Amino acid sequence: MKYLSVNINPLEKKRFTEDILEHDCEFYFHEEFKSVFTRCKFKQAKTVFIWGRRPPDISAFKLAVKTVENIVIMQHAKNPRREVVPISYFFTNFKKVCKWLVSMGRLKVGRPMARKGDSPRILVFYFTDAYRDEWQSHTHGLQDVSFIKCEPPRVNKYGVVIEPDISLESVNCFYVDEPLTTTLGISEAEERQLILSLARKIEGPILVKLHPRSCVSKFNGLSQFQVVDAIYQHARIIAGYNSALLDFNFSAKLMFKLQSSGEWLEEPRVKTNQNGDYVTQIKEHLNDYDL
Repeated sequence: MKYLSVNINPLEKKRFTEDILEHDCEFYFHEEFKSVFTRCKFKQAKTVFIWGRRPPDISAFKLAVKTVENIVIMQHAKNPRREVVPISYFFTNFKKVCKWLVSMGRLKVGRPMARKGDSPRILVFYFTDAYRDEWQSHTHGLQDVSFIKCEPPRVNKYGVVIEPDISLESVNCFYVDEPLTTTLGISEAEERQLILSLARKIEGPILVKLHPRSCVSKFNGLSQFQVVDAIYQHARIIAGYNSALLDFNFSAKLMFKLQSSGEWLEEPRVKTNQNGDYVTQIKEHLNDYDL
């Protein structure tokens, strides 16, 4: 087996991996027991692809260092992981945390049995310095490590299940949704209260594009919100928490951003560069390294 891709679940594979890995490869999913409890595919792989810096990803990296020739680490999220989360996060994400712990245990057990001679070649593709700094601490002391900075991804294409249309219609407000229950470790009732508190700050209709991991009925009964499939570039106001889609080339000059304190802060919006093509760059680099 030439390639092994390490992902959280099949949805992550669909959102990120399939855009870049066109090769036939095997997959290891941290949140699928049928993947975790099969034979250790790391020993058969020549190259392992890792898509984040979550605790089980680090465990996968430590096993891959002992088993494969190449490790490719790619940044798929703009915002760094929070090192400290409230205790409610673990209760809200109880099933996910349990699956991660099982996967981490499985990968740790595989390390003493792994046998390989030379250190692997490690390529870390990143588009924020924070992500580079995070992985530098885990690769310290390893010999063949390269950090390659890339342009940020086009947020309307990368990480989406189906590429959305871009509407040029002028609208009042566009809300960039996130599954705040899992992101912040809050209940559905608390998330609904945050959404209602945003509605009280904005007069008029609010269009919202659901996040791929959000419940489809989240906005049921909230007449001020209208769920749409497109991205509305010319919204007067945009709102959201930390989604990369907030970096899209909206014409809005005003933004309501949710703070970790639970408050919606009104702030001017700074436009970001959306001219890069992260996916194409990654493919070119992989070709240059003969992977």
